[in-house]
Amino acid sequence: KKVVILSIMMQSTNQKSDALQSVIGIFLQSSHSPEKVIDAMACIGVSISQSAIHSAIWSLLAESHRNICALGKTMLASYAYANFDVDLKSHQPVAKKSSDTLKHLTLGLLFPL
Repeated sequence: KKVVILSIMMQSTNQKSDALQSVIGIFLQSSHSPEKVIDAMACIGVSISQSAIHSAIWSLLAESHRNICALGKTMLASYAYANFDVDLKSHQPVAKKSSDTLKHLTLGLLFPL
């Protein structure tokens, strides 16, 4: 409780000190919380706004993309691929039955050596 209160007070005085709110916002986004919940949490100062969450996720994505590209260019990496099948069955009855529920996917991993 003390950490949350202190973090809210710090954010109200300095807009750049929102580390805890950023973590909470990204957690809410990753757990598929409704937009209204995230907006309410942002209004009371516990989370960051929807647009800030999206900007943070895109920034993390761009940084990880640059790191993966740099690792691949060093030639000190190992590549691994895995093929797997997923059967996407509907839990709710649908009027039109689709016989194509099996999806074939490939996963690629890059390991530093």
